[in-house]
Amino acid sequence: MHRRVVELSLAVMLSAAAAGVPMAAEENEQHHHNQRENHGQHDTHRHLEWLTPPSTYAGKISHRWGDEGAIGRGRPIYDAHCSVCHGADGRGTTAVGRTLPHPPADLSHHFHPHPGAGDAYLYWRVSEGGTVEPFNSAGSLMPAFSQVLSEDEIWDVLAYVCAVFHLGFE
Repeated sequence: MHRRVVELSLAVMLSAAAAGVPMAAEENEQHHHNQRENHGQHDTHRHLEWLTPPSTYAGKISHRWGDEGAIGRGRPIYDAHCSVCHGADGRGTTAVGRTLPHPPADLSHHFHPHPGAGDAYLYWRVSEGGTVEPFNSAGSLMPAFSQVLSEDEIWDVLAYVCAVFHLGFE
């Protein structure tokens, strides 16, 4: 499965670069979903609020926030599957990220104030990637990681993101 994700990531990177994919236009973004901020030469994708996930994801809650074991297991998952677009710093400003029609989320910007607040959204977002609305029509090329990672692996990578990029809870 890891090989499939690497191949998919490489395919996304090469096809976007070969096609000369421009940055996503503001009008293609869901105004209630994200905003763009100018950070030098590129834009980043930051959430203003989280959407309500489908009912199949309602009630998804992590018990791994702050769990050192989960954070440790999440790091190699992030490195293998997420860093090509989101980067080692989580800001989504990689060479690949800048070529995508919908910039990767800036994982250092969040409003996850306490455990349970947004857990279902985060799990849904990683599980379905850009295959669902409104992300698909906004041009997100994020893979659906539910096809690649187990539920445990998704929670572990989210624990890593929370600890390293969010620096815990606000």
